[in-house]
Amino acid sequence: MSEHTGRVLRFSRGIPPIEAIPGDRLAEQVRAVLDEFGPTMFQYPPIGSYLGDPALREQLAKAHNADPDHIVVTTGSLQALDLLATRLLTGDSPLVYVEGPTYDRAARIFERHGARVSSIPVESDGMDIGRLRDRLRDEVPDVLYTIPDFQNPSGVTLSGEKRRELVELAEVYGFTVLEDIPYRRIRFHGTPPPGLGEIAGSARVITIGSLSKVLSPGLRVGYAVSDGDTARTLATLSEGVYLSPVPLCQAVAARCLRLGIVDENVARIVDLLRPRHDAAEAAVRAMIGDAMLAVPGGGYYIGVRLSVDEDEQSFIDRASREGLALIPGSAFYPRAERRPPGELFLRLPFQSLTPDEFEAGVGRLSTVISARTRLEGVNR
Repeated sequence: MSEHTGRVLRFSRGIPPIEAIPGDRLAEQVRAVLDEFGPTMFQYPPIGSYLGDPALREQLAKAHNADPDHIVVTTGSLQALDLLATRLLTGDSPLVYVEGPTYDRAARIFERHGARVSSIPVESDGMDIGRLRDRLRDEVPDVLYTIPDFQNPSGVTLSGEKRRELVELAEVYGFTVLEDIPYRRIRFHGTPPPGLGEIAGSARVITIGSLSKVLSPGLRVGYAVSDGDTARTLATLSEGVYLSPVPLCQAVAARCLRLGIVDENVARIVDLLRPRHDAAEAAVRAMIGDAMLAVPGGGYYIGVRLSVDEDEQSFIDRASREGLALIPGSAFYPRAERRPPGELFLRLPFQSLTPDEFEAGVGRLSTVISARTRLEGVNR
């Protein structure tokens, strides 16, 4: 196969397109915060189990129908996840169940905290609850981690029925569910099912959120919604690592929520990305058929599963020669799990590419596939 000489098309990072960040509105709110609070925004915030900016927690509490004192603000959602791992993964060899595939950085956090991380396969409507039920008969995890809406990296959404089943299992077996919801509001089609935290009942569900995809990743504003004791514990842990999130960023985020800027930006993002999603779905259907795990309907990603007759790195290298940058799909699984020979997962982000660019990328992927692979879709 000849070397490709055109522009490299990148099916790699899932970052917001720059046009999805309301830079001018954010600058206005920075000025307004400094006019109101002056140099205090450049001072240390209070310490002593400080949960975060009270105005910000009040706005987040309204969004989640929660008690503000049950919310702790963090420097991005990964910081919340790391603190929760410290809090929840205790004892010898704690066990975490994740979706397979799952968000790679989350899996690495759990592994770094000494957990045994094991995956439950995803289907077109989310985690395979039947497989989870079978696994629970053998071993109950300390924590189950899920991205229930437009999952990174597969794009699938956990159905309403499966959400209820998952919460019931958590209640019966006593494990903690961590639901990570960065993409929940980036919905292009359909009606959102309830959040796991909304239907938790007596099950323990902790919600991890972020403003990175709906406002600005550079503000580094994440949070966790739990209970009062857990929130205070996380705040205490955070002080031993980085003292607190940045006061200026929190104050700006609070104003953007209160003034409706976040809601306006979500609507703008949906209008921007819906055509890209629809065109990406059409391109994948036309050129690589049934390999798509599910039609996302929101978020940033389309996941595909292929049957191949070569090792993953060889496939990635051939794609590179065609001018296509791919992330190895094995990165989205626990490190202790070896992927079955001949099976390849790929994440195809569409949010930062125009429809023409995405179609060109899928065309190059189809060329790589047709050379030495056959397609195998999970829904065939």
